[in-house]
Amino acid sequence: MSAHAFEPLPGPGGLVEDAQGDGAALALRPLAAALWARRVTLAIGALVGATLLLGLAFVLPPTYVATVAVLEAPRPDANTALDQLGISAQMLGLKPGGGATNALTYPDILRSRRLLESLLVRSFPLADGHAVPLEGYLASGPGSPQRRDRAVRALRRRFDITLDRRTNLLRLAVSDRDPVLAAGVANAACAALQDLVMHAMMTQAGANRRFVENRLDGARTELAQAEAGLEAFREANRHVDDSPRLLLEQGRMLREVRTREEVVVALTREYEMARVDENRDVPVLNVLDPAVPPAFRSSPRRVPMAVAGFLLGLVVAAAVAWPRRGAAPVREAHAEAA
Repeated sequence: MSAHAFEPLPGPGGLVEDAQGDGAALALRPLAAALWARRVTLAIGALVGATLLLGLAFVLPPTYVATVAVLEAPRPDANTALDQLGISAQMLGLKPGGGATNALTYPDILRSRRLLESLLVRSFPLADGHAVPLEGYLASGPGSPQRRDRAVRALRRRFDITLDRRTNLLRLAVSDRDPVLAAGVANAACAALQDLVMHAMMTQAGANRRFVENRLDGARTELAQAEAGLEAFREANRHVDDSPRLLLEQGRMLREVRTREEVVVALTREYEMARVDENRDVPVLNVLDPAVPPAFRSSPRRVPMAVAGFLLGLVVAAAVAWPRRGAAPVREAHAEAA
């Protein structure tokens, strides 16, 4: 007895699956046969599409991207400046720890109109050695508010800004058809960012320092007046122990002098802290990788465009050849299968 006699017979489910597989194979065979019959047309269409897009890649003007990487320098701890003054942070109600970072605001500052306009009024060199005003390079026409708006929008579109929130590493990529101008604009934008941030921080800290300084001058004047009044009172009343009224008046003037002294001491501490903060809180941006004129274009990329043209030409050739010549073989194949 052979081993084939003991093989189980396929169940109903197996018969259905075999029938479905055979049906799918029969359905794909006519399609493959029709495509193979039109292989010359498909090949011609794919080659034509690849040639057209590859030629377009040679015709389109190249675009270069210059990138600059900026990192904010570590800020000193809040306790460092206070310890130099002999003041405890807990005494002033401050939390220990490092200073805050402004890196999250840098992308918005780079896209701000104020910074972009500061770049538009400058001239930048080109690859051929000539220098051109950036506003006139980005927007043609006579000088007008409309041209300035077009130039601002065009420059903003050329900016690609990324920020690593974990390391606060800021990358600014500037794209343009001229590699030298792209690198110059990227470096100038980082310098403008540093100047703008420093000016804003110095203005805020300086305003606080000037306010405390003015208040301290007023408190010292009031203290001097209170001390002069106490001195005049004691000179006019050398024997106050026998008069309750004079003792009460002397106590009131002493309290006034002590209050003014405490105000002067507190404002003196605030003034010294404001002077330290005026220089400590200014962020410093370190340029890790300055922008250099790129040697290679970023677009158009010829190889990807050739591959895309090949696939597009193949699809178009199949769509054009199938309705006219591919339908008949498919009908004949279906009739044979039936």
